[in-house]
Amino acid sequence: MTQSAISTFEAERPRLARLAYRMLGTPDDADDVVQEAWLRWQGAAVEDIDNPAAWLTTVTTRLAIDRLTSARRRREVYVGPWIPEPVSMGPITGEGAAGRGSEWSESSTDPALAAVDSEALELGLLRVLETLGPVERAVFILHDVFGYSFADVAAVVDRSTAATRQIAVRARDRVRSGRPRLSSEPAELEKWTAAFLGAVVEGDIASLLGMLADDVVHVSDGGAERHAARRPVVGPDRVARLLVNLTARDLRPDDELHWLRVNGQVALYVVRSEAPFLLTVVGWRDGRVGELLALVNPDKLARFHERWKRWGRS
Repeated sequence: MTQSAISTFEAERPRLARLAYRMLGTPDDADDVVQEAWLRWQGAAVEDIDNPAAWLTTVTTRLAIDRLTSARRRREVYVGPWIPEPVSMGPITGEGAAGRGSEWSESSTDPALAAVDSEALELGLLRVLETLGPVERAVFILHDVFGYSFADVAAVVDRSTAATRQIAVRARDRVRSGRPRLSSEPAELEKWTAAFLGAVVEGDIASLLGMLADDVVHVSDGGAERHAARRPVVGPDRVARLLVNLTARDLRPDDELHWLRVNGQVALYVVRSEAPFLLTVVGWRDGRVGELLALVNPDKLARFHERWKRWGRS
């Protein structure tokens, strides 16, 4: 293979990784798909490919559809809710949110994901995309996230343009109906987050009720190995009491609390004895918490912990 062909693929690799991650919801699966696309590229008559970017998009998407079809069978028997595996976009340095300082800054730490619109990486959206079929998910991601025309998307998923439009409408409706209505973070994020954590730790139910949206939802992913709520917990009173009870029961004085940017959102990462314990991602709406996604599955946390140590440890 010529150096030019290698360079062409490497230039496309970050985009392919972003596409595969959104399709599959796990960084490792995304890496596998991109690697398989590389092998296909090596075996292709590259000099005869008029549009390498389109060719690689098609191959990557179809490989992801195949893998997602297999993964969906596994997730059908998954114990409890399934939350996609996050990618740390970078630490929020400084200690203000945990009561240990005041300076916040965000640094990009994953070159494959750094330039991507953060909303399209939010775990809540990726979780809702799990309700779509593989082709529906591909159409939604390619058109609504990456901005491909319906004609181009149709060629990728091997459907007519008219059929692709219909698929997109169905997918968009399902995403809108299943996704919490989130908005931007509070203007005084550091102050607000410190108050929220303080209310949780102090067991201040009354203060928490004023910080939670009326239809707030808390979702826990523990898999088969860790005890976690098997169904989403909905409503401010139930969520507030859940947070207070879990904190009083599980949090220890020597636990490390790290505030991170995870898939473009603020998250609290708890490390115990240098091992991962809990990752909670927060989504806001109108200055209050609308969604909390708690990851305690040990396998997922172990993989996230390795990425965190490599890319974003603060």
